[in-house]
Amino acid sequence: MEEYTEIRDGWLWPKDDIRCWRCFFHLKSKDLPSRILQHVNKKSLCVQAGGNVGVYVKEFAGVFQTVHTFEPEPLNFYCLKHNLKDCKNVILHQGFVSDKKQPPKNIVRFDTKKDPNTGKFKIGEESGNISVFSIDEMQLESCDLIQLDIEGHEPQALIGAMETIKKHRPVICLEWFDNQEQLLSILEEINYQQVADFGSDRVFVSN
Repeated sequence: MEEYTEIRDGWLWPKDDIRCWRCFFHLKSKDLPSRILQHVNKKSLCVQAGGNVGVYVKEFAGVFQTVHTFEPEPLNFYCLKHNLKDCKNVILHQGFVSDKKQPPKNIVRFDTKKDPNTGKFKIGEESGNISVFSIDEMQLESCDLIQLDIEGHEPQALIGAMETIKKHRPVICLEWFDNQEQLLSILEEINYQQVADFGSDRVFVSN
């Protein structure tokens, strides 16, 4: 994997990336963790999916006692593991988050723009070697924040976290694109309301 990565300002990063770097360090989204945390009272445990190479995860690790992060793409996970090697309170999971535990699947890159984004991956329909988890199967004893940035698969991940959400009522932050109607339906059913809008990310809390 080493030949496909480089060091950028102290971060191990995929060479084939432009837009993730720009998003994390040069756009408004670079402040997303601190904005989310304004709405989180307890700081025991955070579940974060779409870990990428660990930028947001490292910020959450500085606040929460424990952080679980999920990243399916092998090169991203390689960088994530390196970048978080000193964060002893972070538990790394290489895999997708979905509605239920499933047999391993393939991974599909769907980025079509000229300036590549190494975060543009989704779960495939064919069998493969990438694990598929649900949040509920973790049987967490606490959960104060669920933050999902998983390229449109957020509804399925929420469905797979229903028991956790009903038990612990965490703050929920979701990437927000063409799945809005489905997400709103799920959130309204469990009595959550929006409290913040950060462009492509929305924060919801329990009523």
